[in-house]
Amino acid sequence: MEDKILKLTNAVYKVLDFFPESDPLKNRAKDKALSIMEHLVLINETSGWASFQNEKIKVHILEDIDILLGYLWVGKSQGWLNSVNCLIIANEYEKIRKGIEPDPMGTPELTQKLPGMGGAPTPDKKTQEAPVAVANPVLSRAEDRQKQILEFLGRNEKAQVMDLQTILPDITKRTIRRDLDELIEAGKIVRLGDFNQIFYRVKG
Repeated sequence: MEDKILKLTNAVYKVLDFFPESDPLKNRAKDKALSIMEHLVLINETSGWASFQNEKIKVHILEDIDILLGYLWVGKSQGWLNSVNCLIIANEYEKIRKGIEPDPMGTPELTQKLPGMGGAPTPDKKTQEAPVAVANPVLSRAEDRQKQILEFLGRNEKAQVMDLQTILPDITKRTIRRDLDELIEAGKIVRLGDFNQIFYRVKG
């Protein structure tokens, strides 16, 4: 695990070399990548009485991943980064995110089955079948959310994440951003602007 995160952090550093030297995001992104790596190592080394502290560290990691990916998307939109490299790094951080964030369906088996994350799945047949049974509702909910997002953007010229929270009040900003990224990758919407002035609209 430590070897994987070290390689990922090195990859981020190499990609960030394409940012202009004068751009402040370059050093901020490096700091975030380093912070994520340090916190992940800390989680793996602590147990027992420190488990409560681990939960707080996990929250920091999830926030740092969101911020770092935001910086990388800015770099991609500015034309500094290769889209493929950006997507590969984002996918690796998504694996880390899924490995540490609580599963919305309350089934730890899903997390356990991720490669390199958590423990091995139990040999019990019922336990092994459980993730298959709950996978479809999760996918269905994601599709429903994305359909609502597309309908909202269809009615409005453009929108920010906070606007979309009005129609998805029980969904976190992190999840909404993830849905938006998937819709962008599918070629259905586009991202405009940068930093805290990011808007989304239906692709024309």
